[in-house]
Amino acid sequence: MADAPPPATTAAPPPVDVYRDTPLRFAGYANEVGESFKHMAPRWFYYGSYVVSSLYVAADAKDKYDRDGDVAKGADALVWQALASVIVPGFVVNRVVAAARLATKLPMTATVAGLASIPIIIKPIDHAVDLGLDATLRPWLFPPKAD
Repeated sequence: MADAPPPATTAAPPPVDVYRDTPLRFAGYANEVGESFKHMAPRWFYYGSYVVSSLYVAADAKDKYDRDGDVAKGADALVWQALASVIVPGFVVNRVVAAARLATKLPMTATVAGLASIPIIIKPIDHAVDLGLDATLRPWLFPPKAD
């Protein structure tokens, strides 16, 4: 009688990062929506979009710190998210909307241009922020281990 094959072992799937692997990630882009509607929405909507994005950034940074108490990981997440989710894309969308407003007198066209730019700019900005932090902050936060 042949031996039964050993049971297949499967590695546990990596834990889901609620701030990066779920739709909650879109909260980080709330300010880009605010920038797109800035010229036609009430001020509370515009400022509120930055509050939502900033709370998302802070929550993600705290989550990264809470995972193992590593301040460097929390700081890295805070700076990365602030740059990649709020500051740089907010500026880029603001400039896209401003350019569209110069090109047309239809206010909704500028808003649509701003909204349409969001999925296009996200990956290049994320990559640029990674490169920038790899060249500046991360070597300081995560120095190479000496043998």
